[in-house]
Amino acid sequence: MDENELLARYGLTPAADDLSEIRRLIEAATADTNRDSNEPLKLMCIQLFSAGIASDALLIYEAKMSSFDAGCYIDIQLVCGAGLEATEDFLRSSSAPEAQELLARLDDYKRTGDFDGFAPQQHLAFYRRYYGLAS
Repeated sequence: MDENELLARYGLTPAADDLSEIRRLIEAATADTNRDSNEPLKLMCIQLFSAGIASDALLIYEAKMSSFDAGCYIDIQLVCGAGLEATEDFLRSSSAPEAQELLARLDDYKRTGDFDGFAPQQHLAFYRRYYGLAS
């Protein structure tokens, strides 16, 4: 699915019932080493970000790290849909090996100012404008 189809089907802030399908689509896209574009993957990460579920941080991070281009294309802030503190709390309590790696990266990004003034709803508002959905 391209980004237009994804937006038409799920919107920027999908219904809770659609989140498991979006997660499945992210997993499939992440596994596809021959994908032509990272735009659909980025949009699906934004859609999960909009749900504000801390445990989605690991899947979004996996998508970000799936290729060099995806790493550049998918904002690190997208792992923090639940907010920075809630995401860090989740990562500290997670036994997933990637959790500690992501936690360390978030600390690095905080030191460089990438999270200064960060608020999930403001970040989502940026993407509403990016996709021409702002009123």
